[in-house]
Amino acid sequence: MGNSHAPIPQAGAGSQSLGGSGAMRLLSRIGGRLDKWRQGVRSKSVARFLRRQGVVAEGEVFASGVLPRIVNHGRLQLSHGVDFYSPVHPVEVFVGDGAGMAIGAGTFINQGTTMAAACSVEIGEHCHIGEFVAIHDTHFHCVSPDQPVKTAPVRIGRNVWIGHRAIVLAGVSVGDHAVIGAGAVVTKDVPARTMVGGNPARPLGTFECPDDWRRT
Repeated sequence: MGNSHAPIPQAGAGSQSLGGSGAMRLLSRIGGRLDKWRQGVRSKSVARFLRRQGVVAEGEVFASGVLPRIVNHGRLQLSHGVDFYSPVHPVEVFVGDGAGMAIGAGTFINQGTTMAAACSVEIGEHCHIGEFVAIHDTHFHCVSPDQPVKTAPVRIGRNVWIGHRAIVLAGVSVGDHAVIGAGAVVTKDVPARTMVGGNPARPLGTFECPDDWRRT
């Protein structure tokens, strides 16, 4: 009659089995898809949050960690690729009645930074803003009875690097590619391609770079 039992397949060179390396590749693919899904969910959540704050977002805006604290009574415009990085301390943004703030494409803003516009603050493309920086176009309070509150536009150019805990005060313009050292208090204009530091900030040197150069 012969053997009624079907032969048991043996794993060999031609078999389709998941070895250790195959399992790892599968887990890696699954992990990659989960990461993309989480990023998509986060991106949509950030976009909804910005819409609720009345922010004009021109493209995708990134916010990792704590969402920024935004009080927007004027016009806040964020270009594509603006990146709020707040693992512990949120970035704080205030735009007053009738005021405007615009942040250029690809600008990175580190945790604890505060930005306030009572009239106008403009930050160019691809800037690097360090932790706990303050950028204000108003002094908020008068110094004495005969001195009114100073309020004047702030303009920060392209590819500017502002170091940890630096302060940029009302009426200041910062040229393209400039560097503001950590802890500097900037009370006067900073020319392009110039490094400044100290309180009040003073020029420390200049450098050359192509106009289209970007810091990494």
